[in-house]
Amino acid sequence: MDDLGTTLRRIRTEAGRSLAEAAELAEVTKGYLSKVEQGKAVPSIAIIQRLAAGYGVRPGDIFNEAGDNAHFSLVRANDRRAINRDGTELGYVFESVGFRLPDRLAEVFVLTLPPVDDRPKQFYRHKGQEIFFMLEGQCRFFYGGAEHVIGPGDCVYFDAAIDHRGEAAGEEPAKALVVILPQPQPQPSPAG
Repeated sequence: MDDLGTTLRRIRTEAGRSLAEAAELAEVTKGYLSKVEQGKAVPSIAIIQRLAAGYGVRPGDIFNEAGDNAHFSLVRANDRRAINRDGTELGYVFESVGFRLPDRLAEVFVLTLPPVDDRPKQFYRHKGQEIFFMLEGQCRFFYGGAEHVIGPGDCVYFDAAIDHRGEAAGEEPAKALVVILPQPQPQPSPAG
């Protein structure tokens, strides 16, 4: 988690953004973002998406560790890069499974959703599209005001700019493969 905070601070500084500007981009408070950069809080993927867009980098650049081959990435089950194995404030555990490919077009995670508890419920939104493919357990998936119960093999593909969240349905954790397809960054026009 400390590495994530250090990386976010470095990228923010390289982008020439103040902590206040970055917090506004991420739609969080300056105090919360400061805690993230100090390794005292773990941001959601939606916050990382918004920061990356504001800094002009791909979300994967925040987690990146380029592999030996720019065209192939193999991440073994025990080599997944966890954002935080203890989970975010909401109990989610994100494990990156594609971080070794340097020029990837998508961010791919295994997401573990904890059993429902009394933690606050938060919706997420970010630019781009998202695929949520259930691997284990049951999940209540909330999207645009509707609730859907999904299980292993079920897949939701959606516009991620609309409020969404998932939670385990029941007393056991649930796991999903999450693929985030960021909105393409505009390319500078060639000088002519």
